[in-house]
Amino acid sequence: MARARGGDGEAKASRGTGRRAGVRSNGAGQETRERLLDAAERLFAERGLDAVSVRDITAAAGANTAAIHYHFGSKQELVSSILDRRAAWVGARRAARLDELEQRDDVALRDVVDALVRPTADLADDTAGGRQYVALLAALGAHPELVKLVIGAYDPYTDRYLHLLARVTPGLDREARLFRFAVGKDLVNRLIGQPNGQVFVWLDQRGVAVRADLVETLVDLLVGLFEAPLSLGAPGTAPAY
Repeated sequence: MARARGGDGEAKASRGTGRRAGVRSNGAGQETRERLLDAAERLFAERGLDAVSVRDITAAAGANTAAIHYHFGSKQELVSSILDRRAAWVGARRAARLDELEQRDDVALRDVVDALVRPTADLADDTAGGRQYVALLAALGAHPELVKLVIGAYDPYTDRYLHLLARVTPGLDREARLFRFAVGKDLVNRLIGQPNGQVFVWLDQRGVAVRADLVETLVDLLVGLFEAPLSLGAPGTAPAY
């Protein structure tokens, strides 16, 4: 995978995957490692982190009970490695879109929001296990100590994205912009990663179907989020950029 500007495509690959990469480099060892990552990603997405034990993961992967420690060192390192291998995929695609947008003088808010939503949707649709990974990102929100791993995995391109977002939201100050971005990316992960989640169950009961055009619907929603006026006296009365 080509390296994107600022290391976007690498997504801190040295973290997690690199720490124990030398533990076992033969083909059988790598195959076991990938099975453990796949099994953990699926089980965490389906049940939540607290409901999944190391024994559950090794059983699902067809590995011995010591395999997690052998390949990753700890359950937290396992989560870190899951994040790393997917963050690089998303980061490279978002970076390619940012490369294009940064060269344009007429870039619009909708273009920038699309660059936030579409790579995640593409991961869910086009990559094996992609949707369960996005569901895992949403589930990690209940674990503050692990949210830091998510932040670290995506840091290489987040600042770049926010700089472009600032260009198209001059009426927001930094605090307001970051709050709306945080809400927006969490919403994207929840709706794309949990197609049978509570939002869709509620809509289904009322005969509303939005799954077919979910990407465009999310883009519409987030454009509105960033365009919403600030309350009188709230941060944002003076642009930060």
